[in-house]
Amino acid sequence: MRAKVIIISTLCFILITTSSQCKHGMDNSYVINLVNNSGHPIGYYFAAGGEFGTFYPDSLPETNNYIMYDISKVQQPGFESHLSWEKFFQELPYDTLSVFIFHTDTLNKYTWEEVRDGYKILKRFDLSLKDLQYMDYTVKYP
Repeated sequence: MRAKVIIISTLCFILITTSSQCKHGMDNSYVINLVNNSGHPIGYYFAAGGEFGTFYPDSLPETNNYIMYDISKVQQPGFESHLSWEKFFQELPYDTLSVFIFHTDTLNKYTWEEVRDGYKILKRFDLSLKDLQYMDYTVKYP
């Protein structure tokens, strides 16, 4: 009887330890870092779609729900995906991810409609997967 309990305990232990080592697709995280080398805070937007978002070659979204504000130096991650970058880029309508950089003062001074319609951006990056690989998945402004 005691041997039976030891065998069952051992099997349960093996089952638990091996199942906890399984990798599921959602457990992986792929990031693009954003580095601000300017002397002022910035805001940014990764045009990766979504409910209110846009894709390349479209411009800025109708709402500012996806705009990140007040990035002083480094944002890690600036953007995160649970898909590998290869799969992520395959899901895009084109093979390009746009990144928009804004001056935080502009975002605070103007309405989103004025920013969008007046295209009040500091810089736009249109990046392919190869561009991101070359940049080591780090977008640097300026």
